Amino acid sequence: MRKNRKRSRSQEPRATRERAKEVRTEKRRSWRKAVWAGSVALLIVVILAFWMSGPQSVRTPAGVEMGKLPPGVQPTDVNLLLITLDTTRADRIGAYGFPDVETPYLDRIAREGVLFEQAISAAPLTLPAHSTIFTSRFPPTHGVRDNGGFYLDESQVTLAEILKENGFRTGGFVGAYVLDSKWGVDQGFDTYVDDFDLSGRTGISLGSIDRPANEVADQALAWLEDAGSSRFFAWVHFFDPHSPYTPPEPFLTRYANRRYVGEIAFTDSQVGRILDWLDSRDLTKKTVVVVMGDHGESLGEHGEARHGFFIYEAAIRVPFLIRAPYERMRARRVADVVRSVDVLPTILDLLSLESPGDIEGISLVPLMTGAADTLDLHAYSEAMYPRFHFGWSDLRSLRVGRYKYVAAPRPELYDIEEDPAELNNLYPERLRTAQGMATVLRELEDRLDASSPEFKPAVEIDPDTRDRLAALGYVGTFVSAPTGTEDRSSLADPKDKIELFNLMSRALEAAHKDPESDVAIQALQSITQQDPQVTDAWFMLGNEYYKRRQFGQAIEQYTKTLELKPDYYLAVINLANSYRQLGDDDKALVGYRRFIELDPRNPQIRYEAAQILIDKGELEEATEQLREALRLEPKMAAAHNALGVVSIKKGDVEGAEREIKAALEQKPDVLLAHFNLALIAEQRRDFQTAIANYQREIELHPFSFRARYNLGELYGYLGNRSAQLEAYRKAIEVNPYFARGYMALAKTYLDMEQNLEEAMTLSRRALELSPDSEFAPLGHFIMADIYNRQGQPRLAAQSLARGRELEARTGHH
Repeated sequence: MRKNRKRSRSQEPRATRERAKEVRTEKRRSWRKAVWAGSVALLIVVILAFWMSGPQSVRTPAGVEMGKLPPGVQPTDVNLLLITLDTTRADRIGAYGFPDVETPYLDRIAREGVLFEQAISAAPLTLPAHSTIFTSRFPPTHGVRDNGGFYLDESQVTLAEILKENGFRTGGFVGAYVLDSKWGVDQGFDTYVDDFDLSGRTGISLGSIDRPANEVADQALAWLEDAGSSRFFAWVHFFDPHSPYTPPEPFLTRYANRRYVGEIAFTDSQVGRILDWLDSRDLTKKTVVVVMGDHGESLGEHGEARHGFFIYEAAIRVPFLIRAPYERMRARRVADVVRSVDVLPTILDLLSLESPGDIEGISLVPLMTGAADTLDLHAYSEAMYPRFHFGWSDLRSLRVGRYKYVAAPRPELYDIEEDPAELNNLYPERLRTAQGMATVLRELEDRLDASSPEFKPAVEIDPDTRDRLAALGYVGTFVSAPTGTEDRSSLADPKDKIELFNLMSRALEAAHKDPESDVAIQALQSITQQDPQVTDAWFMLGNEYYKRRQFGQAIEQYTKTLELKPDYYLAVINLANSYRQLGDDDKALVGYRRFIELDPRNPQIRYEAAQILIDKGELEEATEQLREALRLEPKMAAAHNALGVVSIKKGDVEGAEREIKAALEQKPDVLLAHFNLALIAEQRRDFQTAIANYQREIELHPFSFRARYNLGELYGYLGNRSAQLEAYRKAIEVNPYFARGYMALAKTYLDMEQNLEEAMTLSRRALELSPDSEFAPLGHFIMADIYNRQGQPRLAAQSLARGRELEARTGHH
């Protein structure tokens, strides 16, 4: 068989091999040319495609060019992080030129974004300032003029509502009770973390009613972990720079003699945690970060220790930084005057959303891109605190460029560029400039007041709310809002009253530090002597006497308060509470009904009125008040619990149990819920369940002396004398003014024929506390019995006669 063999190249003719080589070389050259030509064509196509599909310059809805977004980011992808710094001066941050503080994260935002050098807050108080930020309206227009005495009405449209309507997930995380949802600033938030629950704490020692920045950041970051995959709006409010200044370590040591600055440095570290989270999730490139102070802090300038009273720059010039992912908004400093009212429209432009037509601010985007050097804005600010709390003149100011005019009984004009500390009042020298600005301000006031909503008090002003606000340094009262057309010349100028204001502040501080001290009373009495028109001084005096259980004295002070201000809501409430403490429920009920007339939207006072109506046996009206309270505040667990009491009194045990369990579902530690469940268990003669519920009530609310008293009664019925005695002792230990507890303990000792001298002392104390109560005759009878046992028949007969006389006179047996 013939084999096929492959001939080697060496066997081919040389000419053939050379020709084949040339053909191969030519083919390679042709192929290379073709590949090169195709690559060039492909590259051109790729470049053209990238150019056609790459980042384009983004314009605002009004057509203002903002620059390009990073590759892969569309305008509809951009998120918002808004951080508000409570009580933070602009000139205490590194980026603003302050050398003695470490604020690397705030400085980073300034470095990577836009810093506004002259940002002016509309008010030196937290709630009005935030209401302006969220509505783009000045305080006269949105209606929130003070902390605690006003609320943001539902008719106001907020930033959160706008963003929620546009598909954002919205979360708010606040650091202080003054921004609790009850004041209305939660509108539009899917999640709003404001759970400042202080159940179980009483009176002036409520302790902290704010949370530190690290806890606020924890809550915000937990929410962002879930919401970060969606388009989100997160608002984070840090309260720490507010007094008292107590930064944690290592900031406390590092800033030992500058604690206010230490608080700012600590807050910056928590801002950093959120910025780091954005970096770690690659969200920095598509998140607008806005940082703004709500107001500043005077730190002793012009005699003001803190804020709220004056509107000098220390209290209203605030830090304002924006880092946006647009290329034209990097490393810019804006010297033009801007305002907190401009935040909302600026944010909406940065998010490519339309602004509402009825706002008072304008977008700052032209300043942020460098398209404009000035917008010639008029910055309005107001301080209503002197008017609302003291009856002195309010203050309003207008900042235009370098000049600032302050409307006061003695007007002021300052050149901020030449005199940033506002030490040289130019009003007499530059009268024409001052009068021109006064005219502009008056016209602005008239326009704002014309659109001001009808004055409305807060949704709820209950004792717990009052104490929490007082712990923040705010005295929660208010008067009718003044209008721009009023003549302030007849009112006291706050500049002349700063010492009285400081004296009031010291009185409040003294009351907090040592509730038993008379320092506060002495300071308040001094104020009323120097200026009898200061309504809050009379009111606070009433509160001091009320704390001391000197209710007659308290009534006198509250009455004087109401002579000065008949619709002073808190004085009406506390006067009613004083009457109730004296056992005059009829007068107390008159007071609560008066308050309901003044503020029909207040669920708490309807609840208080219902408590009296239940005690009086007027169960139908009590039910009406409680149902209305629940309509106004569906989450009011206490009202459900009170409806349970009504059902118990009507004999509807099953209905009572339903209401009480509904209360516990809303608030597991609602006051008196387990107490009432114990009453139901007693009716069913399920004594062990009753004991367990009384004990649970005490565990949740250690101050619950009535639960201890009832437990003592139940132990007595079951024959457990030692437990009975211990329960009664604890009841009067918790409440040293609980007359019935003293009487029950005395009677138990008598029945056991033990400690008769102590029983005598207890009976006398009970009669001192409540000489005409329904159980007072029993006190005299106990004393008569003990005198008999001691062989003192004359004293025994006297006590017996007093007891019978009291029985006949009062009808108590």
